[in-house]
Amino acid sequence: MRRRSGRGVGRWIVSLVLLAAMFVIDLPLILTVINSFRPTNDILGGTTLFPDNVTLANYTTVISGSKVQYWAWFRNSILIAVITTAATLVAAGFAGYSMSRYRTIVNSVYSSLLMVFQMFPLVLSIIALFVTFRVLHLINTPAPVAILYVVMSLPFCTWMFKGFFDSIPRDLEEAARIDGCSSFQAMLRIVLPLAGPGAAAVAIFAFLQSYNEFMVASAFLPNEASNTIPVGLRNFQTYDRTDWGAMLAASTMAFLPPLVLFLLVQKWMIKGMAAGAVKG
Repeated sequence: MRRRSGRGVGRWIVSLVLLAAMFVIDLPLILTVINSFRPTNDILGGTTLFPDNVTLANYTTVISGSKVQYWAWFRNSILIAVITTAATLVAAGFAGYSMSRYRTIVNSVYSSLLMVFQMFPLVLSIIALFVTFRVLHLINTPAPVAILYVVMSLPFCTWMFKGFFDSIPRDLEEAARIDGCSSFQAMLRIVLPLAGPGAAAVAIFAFLQSYNEFMVASAFLPNEASNTIPVGLRNFQTYDRTDWGAMLAASTMAFLPPLVLFLLVQKWMIKGMAAGAVKG
């Protein structure tokens, strides 16, 4: 009984420590949401954590589009993030499977190049890329940003996929081939479903990187109507003042797509792990 009670107390202590750590980590997000309901003057001059005057004016300003084109930014961010995530999943999935299952000279060279590209700072090529895409008349379109985001995500996501494919026994594919499946069919029907957690992790990484990125988007999407949310938030700043209330409201609204994606992918991720445990 004493051992059980000691374990129970230990679990409570661990839970409280983790809860406190979670609160500290999420404190910036919590303060963003709280302050989004405060007038700008209250944010700058207030002395309390919770607002004295709760207002929805900040959200009204953002939603109405009277001052900024928030819904255009939102649409651009979602479009670019979805294209980037889908392209990264396909490219990194096939590349990771090839590197995991086929030991060839081409794959060895490709894996080395991935490491080189991962270490190369993109900022050094921004000017050359800008000139190239301007000649192609692609500035202020999603194309150059989506292409660069895929290139930025591909090295890490490929290695992530490779690690998950390495953990899947080859015997399952061999059994599928004996039953009449081709190598491609075995990959689609056997390997990919078991790599569900890896695909979920790659999707979260690719989506968040493209959704939150600022430098590339600010270079290739300079017009306000083509901005993404991180770039568009600059429009709340003028030469003499910053509308902090509206900026925080816009930031709070920007939390929702990644949160929804994480909740959906988390459920699918758990299903993938459960399926892998049963089939393995």
